[in-house]
Amino acid sequence: MTAITSRELQHVIVVMLGSAGDGGPSPDGAALRQAIGPYGGRLEELGDGSTIVVLEADRHAATDHAARAARCALALRGVATGRCMAIAMGHVESLRELTGGDVLDRARRLVSRVAGAPGAPTPIAVDELTAGLLDARFEVIERDVGLVLCGERALIQGARTLLGRPTPCVGRDWELDTLMANLEAGIDEPKAQAVLLIGAAGIGKSRIGAEFVGRVQQRHGELAIWSGRGDSLRAGSTLDLLAQALRGAVGIRGSEPLAERRDLIQARVAERLHGAERERVTRFLGELVGAPFPDESEGGAALRAARHDAQLMSEQMYTAWLDFLRAETFARPVLVLLEDLHWSDFGTVRFIGTALRELCDQPWMVLAMARPELYEVFPRLWAERQVQEIRLKGLGRRAGERLVRQVLGTAVAPATIEGLVRQADGNALYLEELIRAEAEHKGKDGPLPGTVLAMVETRLARLPRHARRVLRVASVFGEVCWDGAVIALLEGAMGAGVGDLLATLVEQEVLIARRDSRFPGERELAFRHALIREGAYATLTAEDRRLAHRLAGEWLEQHGEADPMVLAGHFERGGQPARAAEFYLRAAEQALHVLDLEAVIARADLGLSCAPPQQLRLALLGARSDASRRLQRVTIGEAEELIGAAPRGSLAWARGMLAYQLRALMERRVEDLADPRVRLEEVTPDPGAAGAMSLVFLTRVFILDSFGHVAWGSAQDEAFSALVRARGEQEPLATVWWHVAIGVRGSHVYDDPWSAMQHGEAIQPICEALGSQLIFLNMQLIRGINQWYLGALASAVQTLEGIPGADTAIGMASSMRRLSLSWVHADRGAFERACAVASQLVESGRGRNNVAEQSRGRWALAEALRRMGDLAAAEREIEAALALAMPLEAPGVLATLARLRLAQDRAAEALVAAEDAMARYAAMGACGMFRAAFVRLAHAEALHATGAHDAARAAIAQARARVLAVAARISDPDYRASFLAQVPENARTLSLASTWLGEPALAGPAEG
Repeated sequence: MTAITSRELQHVIVVMLGSAGDGGPSPDGAALRQAIGPYGGRLEELGDGSTIVVLEADRHAATDHAARAARCALALRGVATGRCMAIAMGHVESLRELTGGDVLDRARRLVSRVAGAPGAPTPIAVDELTAGLLDARFEVIERDVGLVLCGERALIQGARTLLGRPTPCVGRDWELDTLMANLEAGIDEPKAQAVLLIGAAGIGKSRIGAEFVGRVQQRHGELAIWSGRGDSLRAGSTLDLLAQALRGAVGIRGSEPLAERRDLIQARVAERLHGAERERVTRFLGELVGAPFPDESEGGAALRAARHDAQLMSEQMYTAWLDFLRAETFARPVLVLLEDLHWSDFGTVRFIGTALRELCDQPWMVLAMARPELYEVFPRLWAERQVQEIRLKGLGRRAGERLVRQVLGTAVAPATIEGLVRQADGNALYLEELIRAEAEHKGKDGPLPGTVLAMVETRLARLPRHARRVLRVASVFGEVCWDGAVIALLEGAMGAGVGDLLATLVEQEVLIARRDSRFPGERELAFRHALIREGAYATLTAEDRRLAHRLAGEWLEQHGEADPMVLAGHFERGGQPARAAEFYLRAAEQALHVLDLEAVIARADLGLSCAPPQQLRLALLGARSDASRRLQRVTIGEAEELIGAAPRGSLAWARGMLAYQLRALMERRVEDLADPRVRLEEVTPDPGAAGAMSLVFLTRVFILDSFGHVAWGSAQDEAFSALVRARGEQEPLATVWWHVAIGVRGSHVYDDPWSAMQHGEAIQPICEALGSQLIFLNMQLIRGINQWYLGALASAVQTLEGIPGADTAIGMASSMRRLSLSWVHADRGAFERACAVASQLVESGRGRNNVAEQSRGRWALAEALRRMGDLAAAEREIEAALALAMPLEAPGVLATLARLRLAQDRAAEALVAAEDAMARYAAMGACGMFRAAFVRLAHAEALHATGAHDAARAAIAQARARVLAVAARISDPDYRASFLAQVPENARTLSLASTWLGEPALAGPAEG
């Protein structure tokens, strides 16, 4: 009987170079031997012209030998340019007898598969076994021709490990290629790119993000990478993710001293911007990233004003972000990486979305990673942008097998690999935990958990008791904690040794040590995955949880935590509601600065639910009332509590007044403004409240005017002027809103469009000092309206049409713009354009259920149709306008009706409408939003048409005298000439006076 030999199969790796005919000249043997020298392989030429390098491999150190083979192949590629290559691993009986073995056959098939494949340098094919054993240093990607080794890279600091071994990103080549293609397309064109990477918890979003960053750093070293990461305890914190990204961009690593953070911002901005622009961007980036600059210093006026006005602060911070990003992308491409966007906030999403629009032709890309619930938080996320969405599917079987083999080596049985991959069901985190359990020989102690969370709980249960206790305390801080913080919370209970336990948790890959820390001198630790943190937090008892949150809040506050929502959450959970309410107020005001109005209300409600003391309650109610008013959801009880309980002139009182006045306007309850509690005379605003008080005056005046109480409104003007004289220099916004009030009222109340124009122009230096787009838009609105009043029709069209984003930026004043613009077009004879603008105003009013807008739109539409000669359509519109008109605008609407009746040869009805218009005009002393000469002319013409010629001559004489009196106050000769000749009712008034009275015409006849 033949004896059984004791020989065993030998483990080998073969690196094969295809024949010279497959792609390039064959180098001499010396060059090849020199290339493989460091790797100890045996070189052998085969009869078919191909060359192999055979490397012996110990199956127990297979990963090390796979890395050796990969480096050998890369070295050979450097000398065998153009030759196709492949790496295969397997077993043979003898190293001298490879020719008939499976390893060599596989190597030949791999070489033939990549022969002629595009790419430079020539790709190196690898079999699945080899690919599965190569760690994250080696870039192995999946192509149509199979798995390909692209190169070796330096291991990224903080690279993900499993059982201490850096792991590759397997099975995600298509996603990574897609991300890289988007980035490079945006750089080449250039064009802004936005990609959403959506996937369930644990499926591998963060791993793809890290791998993508590694590839970008390798291929585009010049590109800037800014990143922000969401956290469950910071969810919704105002501008949190964007602020993180910008802190990294300017070099702020943690909570450096405030002076140092300011210096970093100044130095970084100075690299890209100069002069006044540099100062503005520096100051408002400081606000955005939590490193505020003083507003008392030179050039601080804009910052001081913005701190007193939420809309102005929102505009300035956004403009600073946009200008900084624009300057940066002019210099180099930028990648903005936002991880866990589902825990982000309205401000970050809005700032990024508008930047995608405004800087669409710049080389930058945003990659946002999130769970599917992202769309529950942001239902229309960047809907108007071209955003590519990548939905992550489960990890494929082959990719899962590669990961198992890479970590556990070739010793693991195929059945075990198959079982682990099947159990993971495509979830990368789940697979990692299963691999860990297998390596610890604990996978067979019982049935494996059926969900990811159960697997996490199983993992935590394996930790020693004291380690679990440390982990529970760490979880109180969220997804990130700090050595010193955990030690501080536990040192009284556990004594020394907490630091050692944290180090052990890092070694066991439960926690990951980060390179940078938000707090100087404190090592920052992150949970390997949010699910691990959730599992640890769930095991805290109610008593421990309350104490831990209180202590965590105190530690964070002492160490400079800037996020008020984080501190509020800790103190509320820690049983200190009054302290929590203070931080909820800060968070509400912070949200107001980016106009995240729903967040303001939610945070104020959280603060109010803490039963705060009275002064704090009023401040929270004030913030809530301000947001509700801006959303036009006034709660009258809230407003009345503020008016009754808050000190007169305080910010809370002013906010209550603004809400109270809006309710009066919406419900047409102007009599409510006569309540002694809401009188504005002799109110002295608190420091910082003058801007809000000026808005109280502005809205009060316009409400009173709208309801026909013009004299009462003018009395408010006097008190308003006193406020501006007293506080205008300290709070320039008060001066702005006063000029806006006079600039709009100047024409229809004081019959002095030239003075109104000067008030508008007086805003210019304030606008330049504050750098505010909002102030600029209001200035342009006043300028455009008064150019129309003064007859500079071409300039008026240019100004009014040139207000960017007018209908959203200037809010309720947008109807003034459209009414004026429609009438200017009609005055110039562009009737179709006039009708189009008027129709837009009608539709806008319907959409917002705004009766005043609908009335103005129908009035302007009726006037344009009348001039076109479509009298039937004009009649329908003017009757609808009259039914809806506010009292101040009724004289102008009636004047259009009178002129329509004259065109219809219904002179008696025209006179009735004209006399009604004159009576209302005389009673109010104003003709709102319009030129009073139009009403006077309609009355004179109606008198003349009914045969009352003496009365008509008297009326036209009075009308002429008023036109000339207004003209006499216009110091600019060009504007005076256009006022007399280009305003149709003025020119016709002068013409009729010449005809009926024999007075000099002064201007050519015009039909209006």
